Amino acid sequence: MSQTVQPKPERVQVIVNPAPSRRIPLLAILNQAFRDAGIYWDISITHGTGDGSSLAREAVENGAEVVAVYGGDGTVMEVASGLIGTDVPMLILGGGTGNLVASELRLPTQLERACDLICGEEYTTRHIDAGMMGDRPFLLRIGCGIEVGVVQEATRELKNQFGKWAYVFAGIKMLQETPEANYQLTIDGEESISVSGVACVVANAGTVGVGRLTLAPSVDVNDGRLDLFILKKANIEGIVQLASKMMGLDNIRREDTEQAALDASQLVSHWSVDTVEIDTDPPIDIQVDGDVVASTPQLIRVVPEALRVVV
Repeated sequence: MSQTVQPKPERVQVIVNPAPSRRIPLLAILNQAFRDAGIYWDISITHGTGDGSSLAREAVENGAEVVAVYGGDGTVMEVASGLIGTDVPMLILGGGTGNLVASELRLPTQLERACDLICGEEYTTRHIDAGMMGDRPFLLRIGCGIEVGVVQEATRELKNQFGKWAYVFAGIKMLQETPEANYQLTIDGEESISVSGVACVVANAGTVGVGRLTLAPSVDVNDGRLDLFILKKANIEGIVQLASKMMGLDNIRREDTEQAALDASQLVSHWSVDTVEIDTDPPIDIQVDGDVVASTPQLIRVVPEALRVVV
């Protein structure tokens, strides 16, 4: 993981999704942090889908040295898509409920602490990979199968009662109820595989957003690869074993008990890929963070070191 240290920026553009900012004195906090540091800053407000990307490109054209983003993961994704391929780094200021990108990069989600990352005499950036589905980039993952059902099953009532764990409970339910689909996979343009499962996920980052859960401990946003998962039909015992594997507890479980546990490899197939083409018959929806954006077939590829991020 290569990092770059450079002098404090003179000009910062802040892109804000106004929905979360009503809860805190956002402008006052930004003004105090950047004014005290001697940083000139300006603000842009998103009003609809796609604004984050266009505002980020405009900021680069106008000479911003850092583009900061305040909003949820959807806003972060949009701003990132406008900065991919440039040398201008993104500063994540939090503001969302999940903050999965910040969590993946182990960044502070409290606004003042995030501002502090560029307010010293020097600041640090690192490159991270991105995934591409067609011309649409993603930082976390894309998926098809049960994920649409999980979003629908995690009702507002369930989320109010259990918070982020509502998605886990919904996922367990959907794992048992969703029929398997047949996926035709072409990996790195060479290996062709036919496999059945209830979900197909292509991940750039492993963070799930609930406790210590990750898709797999080996998923790395800096390895120049994507991780392809096919989740198979599971029973309750298998789901418990799978959750243990996702939390990195499967070795502990096996060391601490003599009883044989179901191998999680029976539930998940996992490949490390540069590219993967996903096809199904019939076509099924593909979504990015809960938004259906396309359907199969699709070609997904990795773009190594696509984006600079302040850390």
